[in-house]
Amino acid sequence: MLVALGVLGAIALLVVLFLQRGRDGMDLSLGGLLRVYLYLASLAGVIAFAIGLAGILSYVLAAAFGLDVVYGGQPPQPVPMNVAPCPPNVAGCTPAPVPPPVFIKDNRLQQQAQDLVRGVTFVIFGGVFWGAHWWARRTLAGVAERASGLHRAYLILGTAIFGIATIALLPMGIYQALAFAIVPPDQFSFRPGAGEALSGGLAALPLWLAYLWLVQRTLRGDNRRYAAGPGGGPPPEPAPVGARIGPGPSSRSAGAEAAPPTERL
Repeated sequence: MLVALGVLGAIALLVVLFLQRGRDGMDLSLGGLLRVYLYLASLAGVIAFAIGLAGILSYVLAAAFGLDVVYGGQPPQPVPMNVAPCPPNVAGCTPAPVPPPVFIKDNRLQQQAQDLVRGVTFVIFGGVFWGAHWWARRTLAGVAERASGLHRAYLILGTAIFGIATIALLPMGIYQALAFAIVPPDQFSFRPGAGEALSGGLAALPLWLAYLWLVQRTLRGDNRRYAAGPGGGPPPEPAPVGARIGPGPSSRSAGAEAAPPTERL
């Protein structure tokens, strides 16, 4: 789900920046396109990190609360087929062959190990991928990049992606976990686990809060800049009432210097 939201969010970001081109929007120069790539790659790294974190959380929850809560109950085994024996006093009756019993393998331990390997792999590569592109953004743009429209769109997009993932996955995972613990089991039905929804929601929650905090910090910085004036410093002091306009008495006039009077001939 996080991957699908990330792809849709990236498409929405490109469309919005293209429509706002020329109004602090997307710059089609090489530097502008490089900035767009760095932000999209940074967001992809965060999504990969979230997928890995969800896998690690699935492993930890299964180890703490049991495999049934995360991965569901054991798969139901097939009932062996009953073969009717030969009726008594019947000559030449050959009993039907009894098929060997079939057992369905319980793959939950293997799935738990795969979640751990997947989680560690995605966390490492996602973190390195995001860190490299974050360093590139800081090197190319500097501190002034935080006030750009592209940086704000990146923060809003990350907040929306992980916010939607949190509200969609976390309540469902908590509901499935509570239903597994409270509702009595049914003998003839399979009970799914809460692993994917619960671990995905728990992984998206801190990232959503982090992006939301960054958005609020950016808004507070914008408000402080607006209050300080367009130049970022205090507004200039007004001139005193009745102040002299123009050169002082000791300065020369802009015109030619007056010549002394000459004697009449």
